[in-house]
Amino acid sequence: MSNENQSPESDYQPPESLTVNKKTDHFFMSINKKKGHSFIMLGVYDQNKARHVLCRVGKVADNVEVDENGEPTYPAQLKFLCNALFFASKAFLRDEGVSRKKRGNAPITYQAYDISYEQYIEFVRILESLQGHDRYKCYKPNSDLTDEDFAMSRDEVTLTLTDAKKLSSVDVSKLNTDLIELNVGNTCRHSAIALIEEVQHAPASSLVSSSFLMNLPYETVLEYGHPSENIPFYVLPPPPAAFHESDMTKEKIIIKLYSRMENMLLLETNSQYTQDKFLKLKELYLNIVGPQNDLTLDALLASIHTWKENKDNKNVLNVLRKEYFWDSLFFIKRQSATMNLLAEVEDDLASEIKNRNIG
Repeated sequence: MSNENQSPESDYQPPESLTVNKKTDHFFMSINKKKGHSFIMLGVYDQNKARHVLCRVGKVADNVEVDENGEPTYPAQLKFLCNALFFASKAFLRDEGVSRKKRGNAPITYQAYDISYEQYIEFVRILESLQGHDRYKCYKPNSDLTDEDFAMSRDEVTLTLTDAKKLSSVDVSKLNTDLIELNVGNTCRHSAIALIEEVQHAPASSLVSSSFLMNLPYETVLEYGHPSENIPFYVLPPPPAAFHESDMTKEKIIIKLYSRMENMLLLETNSQYTQDKFLKLKELYLNIVGPQNDLTLDALLASIHTWKENKDNKNVLNVLRKEYFWDSLFFIKRQSATMNLLAEVEDDLASEIKNRNIG
C-alpha cells in the first residue's frame, strides 16, 4: 500500500564520470530485445551482476516518435513493424541513453558477451565515426590522450558521459550501408548482430535468431535502464571462433564447453546453483583458451582432471539442478550433465592422445 504523504520518486541521474580499471574490471556487450526492438548495450559487470551501462544504441526508422524515456511510442513500434515487414525506409543508429529517469521495470531478453576495454573503445570509435544523424552520449576517455597514450597509460581510466567526439575515426563505410536502411532483410536485429560481430571478430551465437520477432535466450528486467541487480545477468566468454584454435581437438573441447555454458542458462536461470556452475565452467573455459592454451594434450588432460577433482569445484559441478523422485533412492547415484560433459571431454582427450601416439 502506498503512503499518500510519501514524496514522489526523484529522477535518476547517471554519474557524470566513472573510473574503471582496464585490466581488472570486466566489460560486456549485449544484444537485447524489448518488445519488437533489438538494441545493443555495453557496460561493466562483476560476477553475474551488471554494474554500469556505458553505452546503448539501436537502429530505428527516420523520424521515429519517442516518449519521455526515449523509448519508441506504441504507434512508432507499429510503424516500425509494418516498415520492416512490407516496406523499406531510411534508418539510423540512434543513441538510446545509458539510463532512464524512472525505475521502469521493463522486461527484456538478451545474450551478453565478454569484451575487453580495448574492444569497448573500438566500439566508441565506430559510433563517433558514424556520428552525423545522431550524437552518441556515452562514457568516453579523455580526448587529450593519443592512441599511443592509451596503450602506455596507467590501468585506471576515468570515463566521462559526453556526446563530444573524443577519438580518432575508423572506416565504417560497410557498416553504414546497412545502418541507413530498414527492411525485412535488414532490421534492427540484423544491425545489432552485425555490431556484435564487428567487435567480437566472430560470428554471433546460433541461439541468437536474426528475426527481430524472436526472443533472445535469457531474460532480465531493466530498472532505470540498467539490468536489475536482483536478477542474474550472465555474460558469456568470447566464443571459440574468436581464438582461432589450430588444434582441432582443443577446438572441439572449447566448443563443447561453450555450448554447455549457453544451454545451461536456459534451466533454473535464477538458481544460485546455476550461477555457481556457470562461473566454474567459465573459469575452466578461460583457463583453456588463456594460460593453458599452449599445453600439450597430455598436460591439458591432467590439468582438466585435477581441476574437476578439486573438492570445491566438484561440490558445485555435481549438483543436480533438476531432480526426479528416483534421485532420492539411496541406490541411485546420478551424475550432473556438467560432470558427464567433463568426463566426455577427458575421454576425447585420452582418445586423441592414444591415436597420436600410435600414429
